[in-house]
Amino acid sequence: MLQSNPSPKGTGIEIWGDYGDLAGLHQTIHKIGNRLNEYDNKFKGQSDIIMSLAYEVRKSFEGSRLREQFSFDSDNRVEYFGFQYLWTDLLFAVSVLRLNAGYVTMDELDQANLYILEYNLKSSLTAYDPKGAETLKLFIGQRINVHDPLIFLILQGINFEYLSQKPSKTRFRNIPNLIVEYTSFFSETHKLWRKDLEKSAKQLGCDVLDIEYGEYPDFEF
Repeated sequence: MLQSNPSPKGTGIEIWGDYGDLAGLHQTIHKIGNRLNEYDNKFKGQSDIIMSLAYEVRKSFEGSRLREQFSFDSDNRVEYFGFQYLWTDLLFAVSVLRLNAGYVTMDELDQANLYILEYNLKSSLTAYDPKGAETLKLFIGQRINVHDPLIFLILQGINFEYLSQKPSKTRFRNIPNLIVEYTSFFSETHKLWRKDLEKSAKQLGCDVLDIEYGEYPDFEF
């Protein structure tokens, strides 16, 4: 079964599993992602968000990310594969997965994979900061408007601001504010962000959805 823990600096989560755990999760993500046409602007942002997660899951069970021996009793040790992921990235990915799961034929294993992923997110949020986790858990699978065609760019904007802050419980507890400010059409942060994005697109002579963010600020998980 999937295991998880907060990353060392509290920047995100570490998700662990054996080959079968992770390969099964990868299959579920792709099953949901198949309904999201990456060439349709209405769905591209959602597709980018969960395909980014699928990529890390695949890299982990291929052995290209983290590897560690887990002991579940005194006599046996099992090699687990893992990867690190930002809290913000996983919150958005879970919302996209949960929203679209209802439009896909899912079997019991697919449903279990989603529930286990959500369980690990909740438990790791709480393990890092029980107080801050209470508010963040309200955003798991809900409250995030993933229908916005710019949702992937919105997530990147959030991540830039999040990663520009010093690792701390204060930064962690500010995640809900960042989500609300960037996703709400009525917030000044969102209005200014969208205006800057449209201005950049005009200068570059491209569509807003064609804009790509540069590399994130240097950070440690």
